[in-house]
Amino acid sequence: MAAPYKRINSDDSFEFVDQTDLLHVRLTGDHRRKHVIPGKEAQTGDQKQPLSPVSQRTTPLTLKAFQQLLDGDGRLVDESALRKTVFLGGIEPSARREVWQYLFSLYPCNSTQREREVLLLDYIVKYSEMKSHWKSLLKQHSTPGASELEQGLVAKYQVPEQDTLAPASTENCCNQSNNGEPDKADGPHLNSTSCQNESNTQNNHQGMNKESDLVRLSKHCNFIDLNNEETRQKVAFMKIQAQVYVSRNRIDVGALRSCLRLIDKDVPRTDRDTEYFRSSDTPTLTILREILITFSGFTPDVGYAQGMNDILARFLFVFDSEVEAYWCFHNYLEKIKIDFQEEGMINKIELVRKLLLEMDKPLLEHLENHELGDLLFCHRWLLLGFKREFSFLDSLRVFEILSSHHLELSSVEAEKVKRKQTMKEFADIGGVTRTTPRETDAEFTFELFMCVAMLQECRPALFKCTDAAMVFQVINNLAINLDVVLEHSERLFFRYCKKSVEDSFQLVDTPGKKHRR
Repeated sequence: MAAPYKRINSDDSFEFVDQTDLLHVRLTGDHRRKHVIPGKEAQTGDQKQPLSPVSQRTTPLTLKAFQQLLDGDGRLVDESALRKTVFLGGIEPSARREVWQYLFSLYPCNSTQREREVLLLDYIVKYSEMKSHWKSLLKQHSTPGASELEQGLVAKYQVPEQDTLAPASTENCCNQSNNGEPDKADGPHLNSTSCQNESNTQNNHQGMNKESDLVRLSKHCNFIDLNNEETRQKVAFMKIQAQVYVSRNRIDVGALRSCLRLIDKDVPRTDRDTEYFRSSDTPTLTILREILITFSGFTPDVGYAQGMNDILARFLFVFDSEVEAYWCFHNYLEKIKIDFQEEGMINKIELVRKLLLEMDKPLLEHLENHELGDLLFCHRWLLLGFKREFSFLDSLRVFEILSSHHLELSSVEAEKVKRKQTMKEFADIGGVTRTTPRETDAEFTFELFMCVAMLQECRPALFKCTDAAMVFQVINNLAINLDVVLEHSERLFFRYCKKSVEDSFQLVDTPGKKHRR
């Protein structure tokens, strides 16, 4: 006997809620407002129903609006509202640094301003000790009398041609405007003149004392006064803790030098068409290099892989601070490090393939018929967060929108899917099999839907492709409006959520047992 299926009407199982009214829905329970997508309606008898909900894109989050999300002590009181706002419109450049501090877990949302100051000071001291440690190891494992270039402390692109033994200099000099604040009209910029002057006054990295190192790393930290006795005592205690941490992390110098060779190939070509990374006279490339070496040395299970430089470049551009960029990069890589391993990326591409099978089976079949069904051409999109498919500034917006995880974490529809799947198990106690929600559901993140949306945006061109070379030519010449892609991706997301809700209402009937009402 075939097991019967019990489904509720799709209109009852899934409300079409305008994302801009989520707060209203949560507070009042009023689900009556429905947002119809122009041109996206389906006939159901005499009624018209929208195919899926879609958010109304908003303007970027301003610094003033962000500060209104903080209480009197500086705590972020509504993380959900922050993520929603970032998802809907991104962040204004003037607010990006402060918002990214929460988005990438530099600070806990419930931390006060005072607590964040202590945390940042600890980050500075710890990073300084970590960087000092690998530099000391490179010196110790080099032949006596070796130059800094030979030791690996600097790279060829950091050394003036007329003096191959000259030290690579300097970190964290910033372009100062008349009021002494960093000039960030189009983003942060480092001042090559001031950096060169600093370079001329320092013979090498070894000659810098730890206090001056802390001063350079304390960018954006006006609250740090190393002449203050209380601060000096805090720093001394933090140094002891940092040295204990460093001593517990054994660095394989051979593996570190292997990573260093890869890093020195990638760093000189990182975003050189962007003003921030263009000039060889600025310390930007030096900072980029040293962050990557520090990360690879202290996270040996990850090391370094091509593409990490592109991810770090975003953080360094936004924060214009070596320490903040390092720790946010570290936190982000901890979450996605499996993507830099073959197994992780293959799994993610397989999820895209499953979505494409659900959303656009004819396109997938066409690609499979020409041996393109592995979708390996999506690898770059997923690894770099579509960085090369949009302008640099737009790629920052994409990155923060994807990193908001708003739909996955907070949307009414996504929560319904989880709730309905649980309800399935208990809706009828006559069902004897308790189903487990599909493990892949949690893995279907917004970036995967964006991947499918990108494929559908260039669908006509892809149907003309018969080999990988033609596909790469298509995706390398994409000219797509970001907002259009985001709306398309969100529509696919809710379409998938709706199907998940419908599929979750299948009750298993066991022979010999009746359903109890």
